[in-house]
Amino acid sequence: MADLPEIDRDKVRDKLQFIRDNVRHLEALGRQGASSFLADRTAQAAATHLLQVSIEAMIDIANHVTARLRLGIPKTYREAIDLLVDARILPEEHRDTFRNMVRFRNRAVHLYDQIGPTEVYEILQDHLGDFDLFAGAIVRRFFAP
Repeated sequence: MADLPEIDRDKVRDKLQFIRDNVRHLEALGRQGASSFLADRTAQAAATHLLQVSIEAMIDIANHVTARLRLGIPKTYREAIDLLVDARILPEEHRDTFRNMVRFRNRAVHLYDQIGPTEVYEILQDHLGDFDLFAGAIVRRFFAP
């Protein structure tokens, strides 16, 4: 792939930092405890939005890398993730995890009234590390010496 164009490292780095910053806010929301979170509609809305835009940043990275490396033209956000997995940029064992993240983003945008606060709280408790899986794979592939 030496003759392929390089990714825009600054763009990718900025998106990764955006995700990291949001995850810190999400962690803080998750630390407030279940009863407090489930009673706080503002915290629920903030968490849902932060999850949505963080996943959108992941998708932006996937689309950017896919385009720059000419891996294909994804028709869907899920396909952008799949192209990175197929190119061994993202780990195969986490394909379903990344697909589920994209699915949540799509629901947050289009079926927002079907996402319950318990589901969001469970994501805060059990799945914020999924962002690290994505970021770690990108960093190892494009930023590691």
